[in-house]
Amino acid sequence: MLFNSYPFILGFLPVVLVVYGALGESRWRQATPFFLIAASLFFYAWWNWHYLLLFLFSIAFNYLWSRLLGPIPPAGAAASARARRLILGVGIAVNVALLGYFKYRDFLVGSVNGALGLAWPLLHMELPLAISFFTFEQITYLMSCYRGEEGTGDFVSYAMFITFFPHLIAGPIVRYQEIYPQFNRRTQFRLSAENLTPGLMIFAIGLFKKVILADTFRDYVGPVFEAHFLPSFPDAWGATLAFALQVYFDFSGYSDMAIGLARMFGVRFPENFDSPYKCTNMVEYWHRWHITLSFFLRDYVYIPLGGNRRGELRQHLNLFLTMLVGGLWHGASWTFVVWGALQGVALSINHAWRKHSTRRLPALAGVALTFGVTLFGYVFFRSTTFTRAWQIVRGMVGANGFAWRAEFGSFTSEMYRNILKGLLVVWFCPNRQTIMQWDWLGDYVYAAAFVVLAVVSVLNLANPPAFVYFQF
Repeated sequence: MLFNSYPFILGFLPVVLVVYGALGESRWRQATPFFLIAASLFFYAWWNWHYLLLFLFSIAFNYLWSRLLGPIPPAGAAASARARRLILGVGIAVNVALLGYFKYRDFLVGSVNGALGLAWPLLHMELPLAISFFTFEQITYLMSCYRGEEGTGDFVSYAMFITFFPHLIAGPIVRYQEIYPQFNRRTQFRLSAENLTPGLMIFAIGLFKKVILADTFRDYVGPVFEAHFLPSFPDAWGATLAFALQVYFDFSGYSDMAIGLARMFGVRFPENFDSPYKCTNMVEYWHRWHITLSFFLRDYVYIPLGGNRRGELRQHLNLFLTMLVGGLWHGASWTFVVWGALQGVALSINHAWRKHSTRRLPALAGVALTFGVTLFGYVFFRSTTFTRAWQIVRGMVGANGFAWRAEFGSFTSEMYRNILKGLLVVWFCPNRQTIMQWDWLGDYVYAAAFVVLAVVSVLNLANPPAFVYFQF
């Protein structure tokens, strides 16, 4: 069930809010956590109920396995500490193996077939919804149990944390210690205006970004990236810029909707997106694009590899390997691996420049360079084959000519004007975080802004496309 769909907006969400509010004010208040878990499982099963069994297995396994960790042993109990580390390692390995089988099995078999000339069969399995996201969150839960953090033995609170539908499908990747203190079985579950009002507004802003902005640019991308003709200079640049805007507004919109939905229920998610195209370098960019994923990769890949503690050369290698993992997480394809490698190289160069040079680029030049590196990476991120990626790169440098090819549905001047408007919005308009801090000119202005955003978006919801990050 998509956030940007009629069944969710006109059916699921109103029903859940009404029942949630009614239970919170009734003598059955203690049943509210169970209702939220059931509603979230229904939300998940709406897409494909067969994979609900896999999701339930993941929940049951990780909770039962976490109980084997037991309490933190006293100082000096080396054997117990080693046993706990082994249990933790096995638990993480099972989660990674589950993700690997469903997401990467065909990728690995196909790569071996291509390298060795074999013909091992491919399964062509449909990727279970949200498996990349809930796998990472299960890992954070096991780590919370290993560290003995508050509330890890409470199954109901754990089940709410994993299944809670606002973050279930595509993040943000939240951690148990972030959610448990504000959302556990002892929470006073009830609707309140101080949460519902900003939650609805944040959701409406995100919905508008997705439906009106992201989906408009989406229509510009496919005819070039998914075609077979050689893209000319205007086609290659137009499609790449359009994809940059599509993925920007798509993921920004999803993050806003998830944060807004959680806020309606009194939960504050961590920020996940903060105007990354305004960044002046790649390090800052990755602190502001998919923030929770960046922090996860830092804490669970980069730091365990050694971080920056083993010399500069090892730091660059760790950055490179971490971004390779990040690229592969985004998709089971060598184009995603190359995209991750490009990000790793860019981050390493950025860190080396900071350390060894006293010169700093002017802010405008930094923004332009960072955006240019990002655009080059997007060619591989969006292309399904290296052949198509190379054709688009050639088009961007003019090797395929400069003609406007109307017969192929080339980019028109109107499409370029829309792209320019999108870039102006990205670089010069305030983001959602800033807008929500404004001192509104009274409740009527606030209500009118919400109504305009919501109505315009809902009226354009016919055949809604999925979010970009749903495929991961």
